[in-house]
Amino acid sequence: MINEEQLDSLMVGEDDPSSTYLTFDLGEHILGIEVQYVREILDMQKITRLPNVPAEVHGVVDLRGVSVPIIDLKSRLGVPPHELGDEARIVVVEVGTDADYGLVGVLADRVRNVDQIGAHRIEKPPSVGMRNWDLRIVRGLSRSGSDLIVLIDITHVFSVDGVEIDLGSGTGIF
Repeated sequence: MINEEQLDSLMVGEDDPSSTYLTFDLGEHILGIEVQYVREILDMQKITRLPNVPAEVHGVVDLRGVSVPIIDLKSRLGVPPHELGDEARIVVVEVGTDADYGLVGVLADRVRNVDQIGAHRIEKPPSVGMRNWDLRIVRGLSRSGSDLIVLIDITHVFSVDGVEIDLGSGTGIF
């Protein structure tokens, strides 16, 4: 008997492109970001605090001689804050354009998987009753068993149309 993953691999072809996503927990939510933006995943380590930065910026970590700012996506996406557990990780992502490129670390409660998600498995986010969602950030929704995965565009979390988003704006998607 063929399982769902095998069926998906057979169905994904030129007419149904797929993307590879890193899935991770953020509070009670499961998020997915395209792996093309993921540079690496770090175990939790000492984060050096910086003065006078928005609450979402926890500080910086040293990544082989490069200071990488660490952002808590919970604040930006409207997820209630809570303490990080033993499975917490820092997902280092590449954001920006060729002219203004940089690394940012995002805190994840747990890294789950790297999943190939076919376009046929991605639903558009609902538009009715979702006035508070920033739809530039949400690429779509996908299901894995009984779990709902919110696929986000990590580049739009930090900038939209080349303009940096004010991380202190307090807007969220959840």
